[in-house]
Amino acid sequence: MTSRISTLDPSLQALVPRSTGRPQWGLHWWTPTCIVGLFLLGVIGALAHHQFYKSLQGKEALNQVRQIQYGTALAFFTRATLVGSVVLCYKQRIWYTFRQKALSLKAIEASIEVTEDPTMFWNWEMIKRSKLSTSMAVVSWLMPIAAVLSPGTLSTHAAVLSNSTMCTAPTLNFTEEAYDNFRNPKIIDGSYGISLSYWNTTDINATAPGWFDYWDRPSKNAVRLSVMSVYTNKPVEIKGGDAKACGAGWNCTYSISFVGPGYQCNEIANASSDRALQSGSPFNLSTLAPSGNKIYIADVDAAEYDNPQLLTDSKGQPIEGPPWPAELGALKAEPKLWIGYSVNTTEPYAADSPFAGKWKTVKVPRIFACEHYETQYTVHFNYTGGNQATTVTSRTFLNPIIDTSIRATKSMNGTSQSFEITPPSNFILPGPDVPRYKLIAAYHSIGYLFRNWLRGTVEIEGKWPRTLSDVTETRLVNRKTIWPLQDLETQVQSLYEDLLLTLLSDTSLLIVANNTVPCTRSRFINEFMYEARSLWIGYAIIIVLAFICLLVGFISMIENGVVSGTGFVHTMVTTRNPVLDALGYGSCLGNGPFPRDLLKTKLKFGVVNDSGVEDGLAHCAFGLESQTGKIVKGMPYAGLQPTSRSKEKVD
Repeated sequence: MTSRISTLDPSLQALVPRSTGRPQWGLHWWTPTCIVGLFLLGVIGALAHHQFYKSLQGKEALNQVRQIQYGTALAFFTRATLVGSVVLCYKQRIWYTFRQKALSLKAIEASIEVTEDPTMFWNWEMIKRSKLSTSMAVVSWLMPIAAVLSPGTLSTHAAVLSNSTMCTAPTLNFTEEAYDNFRNPKIIDGSYGISLSYWNTTDINATAPGWFDYWDRPSKNAVRLSVMSVYTNKPVEIKGGDAKACGAGWNCTYSISFVGPGYQCNEIANASSDRALQSGSPFNLSTLAPSGNKIYIADVDAAEYDNPQLLTDSKGQPIEGPPWPAELGALKAEPKLWIGYSVNTTEPYAADSPFAGKWKTVKVPRIFACEHYETQYTVHFNYTGGNQATTVTSRTFLNPIIDTSIRATKSMNGTSQSFEITPPSNFILPGPDVPRYKLIAAYHSIGYLFRNWLRGTVEIEGKWPRTLSDVTETRLVNRKTIWPLQDLETQVQSLYEDLLLTLLSDTSLLIVANNTVPCTRSRFINEFMYEARSLWIGYAIIIVLAFICLLVGFISMIENGVVSGTGFVHTMVTTRNPVLDALGYGSCLGNGPFPRDLLKTKLKFGVVNDSGVEDGLAHCAFGLESQTGKIVKGMPYAGLQPTSRSKEKVD
């Protein structure tokens, strides 16, 4: 048998590699492996995308842009691998079509390039005569939609992140006052700790026999905090309290407990029960509207600590003495708060009422009394958006701060009033028990400042109120009408607690200490929300379509008996046909536009009927439909011996 290569020009024979010239039937492993591998990689990419977004579900949306970028990368990876699998399957299908149907050169070109050039879809012949392969090409173009939509399945929404932990919160520890010595002040954050009280002393050097310190008045810091509390109408907020207790950017709630002073109030008299005089009240209901003109009256100084106890020098030492009076500096009693007020109702008086001419609406007089007690408090703190809110959730009155009784007496002339305080054994003296004396003095300082806001009267003269009390500067009265609040008894206790909680705002005070308490922290965050259903709707569609294309591709490969392609090598070896040489005359450089008649010429891939068959091997190539026969799977085929153009025949 004569080799085809031997017929070539001797100068070209050395350039042609030796080969058997016989086709290798059967599916080469590389392309099917790539088809399946790309499909599996696409499925893995979809699963990875799902797991990645699932891992973000419910978590705080940190680095949101980066997370979406990662998701987009997985989406494009999935799209690229599935499209790659579909395109490889498409190539197998079009070769099956080329074998079965004759198509124009223009349709063949469109079929080969349509997965890369969408304008090729305008070729109606390709769509009509190769519907399945065209559908596969459409699938390859539509799959990127999944890559565009899938990142949108991860979004954010506002949520509340909360946890339980331990917070460091300020509290009040009045026992620090018990052991304070102004001569050797405690250092707090690099500065001297401040007491609630100022002191006088019998010996500034603390060396004289029997020396002692005794209470003088509230400290200026305590006065300042009292004023701030009243004029802000609530406890002064702790500066940076939310960040210190909760942490920056967090809201939190917690409760603290402490023992401090408090007023226990009880009603003594009202319009239906006048027990004022029997209870020791210094006034009765007749002084209050509607009988009287007063709408508020407060007697809060009974048995108040005498100040000064003795005249002192610039160092706070008594000018005269010793010997000192036996009861010098003794805290004998805590003045009881006697408060009367009238409630201003909206109900008009009956026409026959004796008060109808004086008052337009019904006035209800009341009297209550408050005693100073050592009190156990539980206070709930709530920090939201940096704002502090406090609620006293419980108060337990333990015992009177000074357990003595006060009885008013009159001097011999019957005009000046004095008080009998009993029993003397319960007086708090500065010498015997210094820590207890200093503790009670701290309580007394707070009560003293509070009473300054309450004493005096408010009365109505004609249409205008006449105010002889600082109570009108507080929230205990209606600022517009000057009438006391209807629940004045409760509000008096609450106002005093505002003053106590205001002390927490000054960390330089001796009594302010930090304590570790359980707290609940929360904050508003952007939280990732993953819509798995939306992601998988898109992925399920393209995975199913890719799988269908995979089946079509494998069926086409089995039917073809070989793995086909559309690359340059495949094109070169399948178009070696003298007829095509003649058709392509004048266009060998690939220049366009191609002649219209050339583009309309219909070709089919099959066994070319020509006279160049040697060794019993037929030649397979693109040719005219009348020139080509059906390729039979398993039959041996070979190439055509080159001939000169002058010998080519075109049927």
